[in-house]
Amino acid sequence: MGPRAHIELLTSDEMAQVDAGAPGLGAAGYTLMENAGRAVARAIQSRYRPCRTLVLCGPGNYGGDGYVVARLLAQDGWPVSAARLAAPREPRWKIS
Repeated sequence: MGPRAHIELLTSDEMAQVDAGAPGLGAAGYTLMENAGRAVARAIQSRYRPCRTLVLCGPGNYGGDGYVVARLLAQDGWPVSAARLAAPREPRWKIS
């Protein structure tokens, strides 16, 4: 991505609409969560050496992404803690 690249950011409502439509396109919510968490873990590992890490996880589906990040970093030997910021909510998708 060059310095003139255009990046579009979605609002949380817009992202919720994208997430809601994903299963209809064949993308399971669980798969999206794993992919997002894996991408974040890779980005962290590409920028930093293993160190004590705290992953803060919210109550919704994006909080689930945080737990994936924590799990993957821990699997690679990072000293990781995950803290939930609120009790988990029922996900918008079900694992089948």
